[in-house]
Amino acid sequence: MGLGPGDVVGMLDAPVGLYIHVPFCSRICPFCPYNKVVPQSGQPVRYFAALGEEIRRYLDAGAAPAAGFTSLYVGGGTPTLFPKLLAGIVTDLPVAGERAIEVLPSHASPQRLTDLRAMGFDAVSIGAQSFSDEVLRTLRRPHDARQARAAVEAAVGRFALVDVDLIIDAALDPELGGAFLRDLEACFVLGVDQVSTYPLMRFGYTPFGRAAHDRRHEHQLMSQAARIAHAHGYERRSVWTFNRRRSRTYTSITRRRFLGCGAGASSFLGRDFLVNHFGVETYIEAVESEGLPIARHLRLGGAGGTAYDAFWQAYAGRVRPTDLLPGGAHPDQVGALVLAPLVTAGLLRPGRNDQAGGRTYLLTERGFDRYHDLERWVTYQLIEPLWTQMLAEHDLEGASADWVDAAAGRRTRLWQGVSALLERRPRAAA
Repeated sequence: MGLGPGDVVGMLDAPVGLYIHVPFCSRICPFCPYNKVVPQSGQPVRYFAALGEEIRRYLDAGAAPAAGFTSLYVGGGTPTLFPKLLAGIVTDLPVAGERAIEVLPSHASPQRLTDLRAMGFDAVSIGAQSFSDEVLRTLRRPHDARQARAAVEAAVGRFALVDVDLIIDAALDPELGGAFLRDLEACFVLGVDQVSTYPLMRFGYTPFGRAAHDRRHEHQLMSQAARIAHAHGYERRSVWTFNRRRSRTYTSITRRRFLGCGAGASSFLGRDFLVNHFGVETYIEAVESEGLPIARHLRLGGAGGTAYDAFWQAYAGRVRPTDLLPGGAHPDQVGALVLAPLVTAGLLRPGRNDQAGGRTYLLTERGFDRYHDLERWVTYQLIEPLWTQMLAEHDLEGASADWVDAAAGRRTRLWQGVSALLERRPRAAA
């Protein structure tokens, strides 16, 4: 017997945000490694019914107390592909904080954006990737440069926070005339609140396949980007994001605790990490059989949970020892034993004390560069092997996920060791 909603909620050690995954796309972008399929006839209706049921079970178990979920984030796939079905899920959810959603540029018409506002969304991330038609053709995106710019223009001023995603491919950027920095500056001129600049990850199982990375050129591009941002009144607030000063931060991955619902969603509960089934039919069947669709359960424990927390705090550009306290430890001990060597190495610098009196440590430019490299290493060593295994569910279903070449995905000894050490077969808690 698998974990029940009460078991999962009982693992939480802090208030939690809700992540919803919509795994449907009308066409497949070959660079994107996330869980997605072209939907089968009738499948979206059944999927959203199962999604609503999964969320309801967690609500009934007390996942969102009187204050509600701390935040809501809807990703994909293409979350805006079936807006009416999505509205039936999210409109009445109890959410205390930000409600955010990823938006495909070709879906960002004024009417569609108005509909998203009516659903309660106050933050959007426009998946522009570039304002260069040549770059977009290389990425095989389903929109052009004109649609990307129009989407951003329509969103700015309509939401409390507008983020734009840009792709960095340092290997191709010189051949494409240095499009990335022009795209970045265009976002600043358009007045967006945040720009998320993601280096193109070469997942082995995608049609783009593996390729070498030019770390030095990537570091140089990000350093130039920081200078351009500063000139336009923006700041580098995390490893890959630039924000207008005093604006809110849009994030999908640095929320302290999150409960994931939907096919391919994951949850971080403090000491436990859960992964839902990736196969859409497998997910639906698990929910319809009165269970939860949890496929993998990694028991991180106190030390592992603290390490996970520290990793994503560092991505956000700052680390607070008060948030990383193992049992009985004092903030000064964490600072002296763990963070001081990183200060000596030039990766961190002490910042101001926060309102609670705790010291905050900030990443230096060198620290940003090293974390940039570390993030890619973690992606290839741990995330890709896990997703390679999970995406195989589509083959077992005979689903239309022919973009996945599981045999070409990375399989690392590190992931094998981590999985053997931490993984628990889902079962009812004692």
